[in-house]
Amino acid sequence: MKQLSIDVIVPSFRMTEDILIPILTLEKPADTELNFYLMCDNPAAELSQALEQVCSRPNVHYYKNEVNLGVSATRNRAIDLAKADWILFLDDDIIPVPDILLQYAAAIRANPDEIGFIGQIDLPPASKNFTKAVIASGAMEVFGIAKKRNRFAWGATANIMFSRKAVGPIRFSPAYPKMGGGEDVDFCYHVRERNKATHFMCLPKAAVTHPWWGNESRVWSRPFRYGIGNSILPDQHPAYAYYDFLTAPETLLLCLVIVPILGITGLASWWNLVYFVAGILLIEAIATGIQIIKRAHTFSPAIIGYGIGLRFIYEWGLLKGSLSRLRFHEFGLRFNFEGKTDNLPIYHSNTRRVVKWVLYPVLFFLCFWQ
Repeated sequence: MKQLSIDVIVPSFRMTEDILIPILTLEKPADTELNFYLMCDNPAAELSQALEQVCSRPNVHYYKNEVNLGVSATRNRAIDLAKADWILFLDDDIIPVPDILLQYAAAIRANPDEIGFIGQIDLPPASKNFTKAVIASGAMEVFGIAKKRNRFAWGATANIMFSRKAVGPIRFSPAYPKMGGGEDVDFCYHVRERNKATHFMCLPKAAVTHPWWGNESRVWSRPFRYGIGNSILPDQHPAYAYYDFLTAPETLLLCLVIVPILGITGLASWWNLVYFVAGILLIEAIATGIQIIKRAHTFSPAIIGYGIGLRFIYEWGLLKGSLSRLRFHEFGLRFNFEGKTDNLPIYHSNTRRVVKWVLYPVLFFLCFWQ
């Protein structure tokens, strides 16, 4: 049996020993050269005594950045330091199943020509309305993609393996938010494009548990940051970009430009314009609310309200990202996260689109039909 070589890369700012030690001491697969790279991105952090002991092992390599580089640059440094044929990324806030490396090693031996493997990421059951809304919003769907698909276009870097041969010179882009958001999608798509648009194989048994951030506390900055990062993807991967309905923030921004002109020139009454802007917000809330009800199977006002808020904040992030780069042509530009180039037109049916198709003509008729 040919010896495998696997490098496990763990970028960390938190440096929490209760999480890191079980990762750095995972069971080694037979006939495998295994190395761990603990990449500390917190210049002020110090190794605890227990972590220092683990890092003294021959196959555990500890590096600390002199300045906070962010997730992309830290992963890139680790890729350049590591030498193995296979690279496994694990986040510093996950709890892997004890045999996760055995699962990956078995998959490599059975499928040596794969470009990589997407591991399963399980979230604990949501017990609070906010986290139930996060699930209903669809924001975490990629975490569980390994149990739903045999192959997929990308996976979260909390638990994903790449073939070094497939990766080649590709590295994580510095264009994305320093704390993360969109860079994992970008990296996976570049690897796919380098390998004939091949999807990654999914491994549901190579699983980790990802505890809820902040013990299920309300974290609004994360969807905003994801929106900023995801706004970059259509520009970086135009083959997967397509135009769709404007988001609520994009529509409101256009209204700020157009409404005063219509009001001043008398082409529409000020009251009608006010009603139109208010109607836009209402339609967006209704469309998102119905989608949340459909996904969560609940009429809870709290869950619906949080779901609407999460959607709006994510969309504000998309707008902020486009405006910060002065990419005004990106209004309405969206990204196909399933790796499809047969882009979805705006008449493709889903709950939010159907509601908008029905209600926007009604709103226009009520406000402007004379």
